[in-house]
Amino acid sequence: MSSSCDCEPHSCDTESGGDESQVALAIVLASNQDCGVYGCTITNEYGTDSTDFLLSIDIMSEILLKDDLEVGEEIEMTPLLFTKGLVDSGTWGDKYFGRIMTERLHLGEGCMHKASQVKVIYGLDPVFESGSTCIIKVQSPITYGTKQESNLAERNLEITKHECKVQNMIREYCKIFSAEARVIETFGPSLEVIPRYLMYRPANSVPYATVEADLTGLFLKYCTMDAKGKLVMQKISEVEQKCCSFQHWIHQWTHGNLLVTQLEGVETKITNVRVVTKSKGYQGLTECGSPEVFNQFLTLHQCNYYCGLLGLRPLKTMDSLQQPAKAKGSKSPLLNRKAGSTSPQLQRKGHSPQIARKANSSPKVTRKGQETEDNKSSAKPKPAEITDATVEKR
Repeated sequence: MSSSCDCEPHSCDTESGGDESQVALAIVLASNQDCGVYGCTITNEYGTDSTDFLLSIDIMSEILLKDDLEVGEEIEMTPLLFTKGLVDSGTWGDKYFGRIMTERLHLGEGCMHKASQVKVIYGLDPVFESGSTCIIKVQSPITYGTKQESNLAERNLEITKHECKVQNMIREYCKIFSAEARVIETFGPSLEVIPRYLMYRPANSVPYATVEADLTGLFLKYCTMDAKGKLVMQKISEVEQKCCSFQHWIHQWTHGNLLVTQLEGVETKITNVRVVTKSKGYQGLTECGSPEVFNQFLTLHQCNYYCGLLGLRPLKTMDSLQQPAKAKGSKSPLLNRKAGSTSPQLQRKGHSPQIARKANSSPKVTRKGQETEDNKSSAKPKPAEITDATVEKR
């Protein structure tokens, strides 16, 4: 499980910036499938620079480490708990200490994560029984700075914790969605977002991963976003339509601040959840989507039978969503609830929806503009720090 390769595709050393730090790339469970051209883009206060890095089979063969997968490994597993529902931001629970053994590597066709099937030897009951299998996922590749040896593990931990938070938070939303659906006799089986746990594997160079139940059956993509940022929604089967209704429901519940962009799984068991928010930091999430993504959803979504059963309002244009909704006659799942009922953080004081902002307001652009002005006003020049570094496989 620990095989990985580290490469340094780019070094930023500009005369004006004086930044000689490097950006490294860690490819988890590296194999020949990862060979190709990787584009690296670095951004700091002096501008943006890009370069390409070729990871060839020859280079891979020189740095690839071979592991004995039969030995197994000691691990720690930690659940993320929402004890107070969506009012809670989530707390990490008690750790499980156990041992696992790798059964299969490189599951699935995805390129953003490396998934492996592992067998539980002991220690994870009652979440995963001894002898059962579960799925471990690690984001790959991972970009990180090279100034400190701990940067890779810290970046790996940050990414993994956030992925746990996204899926487990949407799981809490889905519990409310399913509770509403259960009282509708004709709705049928509802959706269930399966939980994700944080796993620490001390013997690995990339030590943190998510772990979840091993879903058996035909794995399908119900809705997703392609590499160009275009939403792709399936609308034929019953489960596909229910996923579309769940997207609509959560968009309406959060007053248009949160959009689910990816739902995959087996039948009604959902995983690989991804989201975007209208503003960075909404409910503690960092995924800030462009206005175009939300406009796409408003255009592409077509209310179906299950939207009608749930009493969801037809989606409107972005301009009309900016106007305060009238309580009279509304079928919003949020407005139909009593003021004292459990509700997402956005209802709390100081966490009001962002809908009231002007349509041309862009938190991301404003923030970056302010940072640039602050940097220019500094009396003494100082070495630039890399503020953003992205690497993608071309």
